[in-house]
Amino acid sequence: MKKKTRMALVAVVLVATIGFVAYGMLNIFVDPYLSVDAVVENPEAYMGRTIQVKGELQPGSLTITADNVTIVIVGENHTITAILLGEVPDMIDGQEIVAIGSLESANLFLATQILTSCPSKYEAPTPP
Repeated sequence: MKKKTRMALVAVVLVATIGFVAYGMLNIFVDPYLSVDAVVENPEAYMGRTIQVKGELQPGSLTITADNVTIVIVGENHTITAILLGEVPDMIDGQEIVAIGSLESANLFLATQILTSCPSKYEAPTPP
């Protein structure tokens, strides 16, 4: 085998290996948003992992006590209760939120952070 052919083959194998490893690492460390329904319907797949659950804040579900903060996140067909372990952001009933944390059971989520969308999207427009 010629030296140039051998070098090209090594380069192709090296690039393919780096690409495969990078893709695998990306899947491990970057979890896309998961719907409430996907998490509730297949909880075993998400136990023990840090995940991001996306849904809407159920109206009237924000409960703040001396011990904890709980909310209910609504999906298309299911709901999940989240206990917030971090800072409480401003939230409006029906607002789209993303809870970042870990799944304790099919319907219980321990959130370390809650991300909210822009509240102006949910406010009534002011008349001119």
